[in-house]
Amino acid sequence: MSSRYAALYWVVGASALALAGAAQAATPTAPAAAEIDATAAPAVEQVIVTAERRATDLQKTAIAISAFNQQVLADRKVDNIRDLAGQIPNLTISRVTISHTTQTYALRGVGESDPIQEPVLAVYVDDVYIPRQIGSMVEFNDLERVEVLRGPQGTLYGRNSSAGALRIITRDPGDALRAKAEVGLGNYGAVDVRGLIEGPLIEGKLAGSLSYIHHSRDGVTFDPTLNHDVNRIDLDAYRGKLRWTPTDRWDVLFTLNALKDRSDTRSYVPVNQPNGAHRIDRSYSEVEPTQDLDQISGALRIQYDLNDHLKLKSVTSYGGFNLNPVNYDNDGEAALIQKNLIHYNDQYATQEIQLNGDYGKLTFTSGLFYLHERFFVQRDGYSRRNALPTDPVVTPGNYGFARAHNITNTDAYAVFGEASYAVSDRLTLTGGLRWTNEEKEFTFDNKVLNLQGQVVGQSIAGQADKIFSAVTPKLSAQFQWTPDVLQYLTWSKGFKSGGFDNRATRLDLATRPFAPEEVDTYETGLKTEVLDHRARLNLAVFYNDYQDLQVSYSDPAYPGNSIRGNAGKAHTYGVELEADVRATSRLSLQASAGYLFAVYDTYKNAGGVGVNADGHRLLNSPRWSLSGALTYDVPIEIPGALRVGLNAQFQTKTYFNALQRPQDEAPAQTFLNGVVTWQTPDPRWSVVLSGRNLLDSDEPVSVTYTPATGVYYKNYPDPRTWLVTLKYAL
Repeated sequence: MSSRYAALYWVVGASALALAGAAQAATPTAPAAAEIDATAAPAVEQVIVTAERRATDLQKTAIAISAFNQQVLADRKVDNIRDLAGQIPNLTISRVTISHTTQTYALRGVGESDPIQEPVLAVYVDDVYIPRQIGSMVEFNDLERVEVLRGPQGTLYGRNSSAGALRIITRDPGDALRAKAEVGLGNYGAVDVRGLIEGPLIEGKLAGSLSYIHHSRDGVTFDPTLNHDVNRIDLDAYRGKLRWTPTDRWDVLFTLNALKDRSDTRSYVPVNQPNGAHRIDRSYSEVEPTQDLDQISGALRIQYDLNDHLKLKSVTSYGGFNLNPVNYDNDGEAALIQKNLIHYNDQYATQEIQLNGDYGKLTFTSGLFYLHERFFVQRDGYSRRNALPTDPVVTPGNYGFARAHNITNTDAYAVFGEASYAVSDRLTLTGGLRWTNEEKEFTFDNKVLNLQGQVVGQSIAGQADKIFSAVTPKLSAQFQWTPDVLQYLTWSKGFKSGGFDNRATRLDLATRPFAPEEVDTYETGLKTEVLDHRARLNLAVFYNDYQDLQVSYSDPAYPGNSIRGNAGKAHTYGVELEADVRATSRLSLQASAGYLFAVYDTYKNAGGVGVNADGHRLLNSPRWSLSGALTYDVPIEIPGALRVGLNAQFQTKTYFNALQRPQDEAPAQTFLNGVVTWQTPDPRWSVVLSGRNLLDSDEPVSVTYTPATGVYYKNYPDPRTWLVTLKYAL
């Protein structure tokens, strides 16, 4: 560890120690309960998480975790991953992406904005890894919990996750008969239908559940070129579970998921609009925004208790998606500037075996992991060659259009483990280690097209392969200062595999691999409960040192080509605070704050030869991100009960290009959402009125500016929307 990193680590550690001491000292002299009207307030609810592969109290888990249980999600009307945007400190969940079920993320300043690249934030649905950001925007139904783990998690999870992990845990079927149904109608023709039935098939042995989601909405943008609304939503999702528990030691679960998404691809709002006008609800794209996504996956989870201390767990999965066609216009203007007609197909299989132990003072998690993935791309790209409106696009004998046709095969193997030992009642030490081996094979056969999409020539063809390996350790210590104050110190390494550039147009660039991305993470945190357990305050302070950051850049040896490679070094540091307070028996308050400093140390030729981004801020990394929420049970004399909830998010400006030009900036913005729930006198029925973007924020949430081709567009959030939902639960 260099002196710079060591000094910073001990500074943040000392700061956290001081905070721990302050919290400990403040406990006996805390304000009287009456000062916050807490005489009737219960304690904050205990949150049980499974981040460490076993059930633990959130406040006893030495990881920076944000956890949302079923009630919190319902109180905020969080129906999918994107609805969590802005509610987790230093996690950017893009509010607008290329399609409804494609989601991009950035955590603590590092993310992957290209949805076809491998993510740095690993997404798991019921312990199954989702290998692509395409199709990773999951709609929720009968959700048990969402957990977001910040920092590398390679010693706990099958797939490498250099930035963190997002875990979606749905409810497993049990012996009780349950049924739920809800129908929602809203503006812009919104229709939201969700249903579930669960119950025993063989009492005490076999149980099952079936769930269904339909979500549709008319477009919020009008396209005069196509003469209809765009940015429409239309999807159906299905899930079935079958759980077999023949004895107390066996627990076997089979899960089948299916998704049909016919939503539009995103139609962008161009800055340059006819007659000098600029409307944020207008796109002029000439491309019909067609998307046909079919996704299916199956998983078999087998758990067996070897004895009272050892548990064996196996998770086997197979799945994938076929996205054909997916057509989008990459400029938003009526002229042909840049459009893509694409076919993506992804198939994957995973196998994970875990052996988890609990011997009192010693607990451990260990596992073996295997992933095979085949990712197919056929992308027909049509682009003009400069920014001039008079660019002929194609001239006799000079065809400027290309078809990328390639397959990336990945075989990843890993051995991982983490063990914790309680040295005393207060001090616990943790060590972890991971070995990863990934074999990548890239096969390509690109063609030259004419304007009609006919093949008129051969571009590049070939094959390349490469093996990437890494050993990534973790060391951690946690100390229980008081029964309500825990502190931890952690150092860990993260790894994101290298690969090949499937957008390359030269043979030598297509066969040249880029190297893995590595990170050293230093973190300290405090987990506290005060005011007689009526308030929970959790703090994390971190420093990340990134080497060989994977970026796109220009190489003087390859003029005119954007190259996927390792031109970057970066570091990030920041602070994250989360609070949960039961102010009274009727009023609950939550808040979070994230401060983030994230810069490229070295990023040469980011905007062309000699145009560097050294010292510039990382993409999708607002300096401040704040959120707050309240839930209030209104004391009003009406039949039934009334609950009101508000949640707000604020973030400072962010950049969407490393060059940090004025055109690359999205300004600071605020979002406010609200929920009113009337529980009828019959507890089976309730009515929910929910509204999103109540302030009708019209600031752009992302920007793309490419002056070389004249592409300049912005994406805006959905306008103010409302939904009235009738719910029934048996």
